Amino acid sequence: MPLSSPRDSTIAVVGDGFGSLIVFATAIYLGFRPEDITVFGTSSSPVGTYFGFASNLGQTVLRSESESHFLPADWPTFAELDAWSRRSLAPLARSVRRRYNPGVPDILTQAQVVAEALGWDDSRMPCRVGWLQRAEGTTPHFVLYDEEANVVGRAKHVMLALGHGPLSFPPVLARAREDPALADRIVQAYEPKVYVPGGRYIVVGAGIASLNEWVNVLDAGGKAISLLRGPAPDEQDLNTPRCLFEALGIDAFQQLTFDERIAFLGKILKGTSPRRRSWEATIEDARREGRFDELMGEIVRVEPGPEGLRVHVASGYGPDPDPLDVTGVVCGTGFVRSVLVLPLIRRLVDFYALPVEHGALALASNCGVPGLDSEGSRLCVMGLMANNVIPHGDTIAGLKYIGRRFVGDCADVEGVTRSLTSRARMQIYLASRAATAIRGARREKQVA
Repeated sequence: MPLSSPRDSTIAVVGDGFGSLIVFATAIYLGFRPEDITVFGTSSSPVGTYFGFASNLGQTVLRSESESHFLPADWPTFAELDAWSRRSLAPLARSVRRRYNPGVPDILTQAQVVAEALGWDDSRMPCRVGWLQRAEGTTPHFVLYDEEANVVGRAKHVMLALGHGPLSFPPVLARAREDPALADRIVQAYEPKVYVPGGRYIVVGAGIASLNEWVNVLDAGGKAISLLRGPAPDEQDLNTPRCLFEALGIDAFQQLTFDERIAFLGKILKGTSPRRRSWEATIEDARREGRFDELMGEIVRVEPGPEGLRVHVASGYGPDPDPLDVTGVVCGTGFVRSVLVLPLIRRLVDFYALPVEHGALALASNCGVPGLDSEGSRLCVMGLMANNVIPHGDTIAGLKYIGRRFVGDCADVEGVTRSLTSRARMQIYLASRAATAIRGARREKQVA
């Protein structure tokens, strides 16, 4: 049963997604007791939000490699778990060549196993935190309030694992969605949608979500038009260069000034897509059949049309194309990146005058919030908000990197330890349960 009354805890996690599970599992692994940790969030499962996005996108495998998992220690990797669960060496062979991608069912299964085995939901307070405030004194801590300003808990250390912000739309399409006659035909890649066989759809964007939607449209028997503002995106396996997933790459990134980091992220996060042989074959077949086309430009006007929408595009690379009559428009444009769209962060920024530049918090190297994070009482962030410190902070691997640093710092302050033998037993127990559960999960086809 989730918690039903406020309680004091050593560690609080604001948010109920992947990040909360990683912090919770890491804390137990290092020696904290479940009653030392409180997770604040309304979802009864740490995979709920991700499952919704993955289902809407039609995602079957992760873009990340086999190290991106929810077990507290690095071993076994997902490829090793897959190989053991399904009695096959193929995952190991693919992993050696950096061509292994964990299946979404496997990821969700493992996360659920870890959450249930460690009692994540038993340490959850079913409410949203709307405000938190630093309380000084003999023992510095934070007081947490819900959205109605009721005290819901106190914690010495707090991790803000708020997830992504709102879905992002180009301004013209955001305004068009306010028109009831147009709204249902303009959707985000991460929203629910149904493609009509024979329908014609514009897919806006240059990244992996857009590429995924091209294939979804074509597989449904529709016609896809890829609309890019510039040349095609760079081909890249992961959402940042692989070297930035390593400690040396992160250290080098952190040596840059804040402005240099923001500029660098602007280049590498513009939109990249991995190579997927099966997708390439689908697109090439559709191109030959006249069901796939590409344009460069921006949508400048949308109005009702004979097929549903009439879309006007302005090209910066030549004459403007004729108006396009389409069934719908899909935006693979991700999420709003400014921290100011998150109500809790906006309130903290206003109240504590936190430094925000280019829509990003100027965080410390441990992802600590300046002025509020201290050695004896941590306040850190993870996920997309931490990208200017950990460039892959919104990936599972990035969440693990940040979560481990945070929990390790908390353990040092509190003097919490757990023997290596006890840690190993816990890891083996979780890995064994995960392997058994994965054996019954649907196996997804590798697409790299």
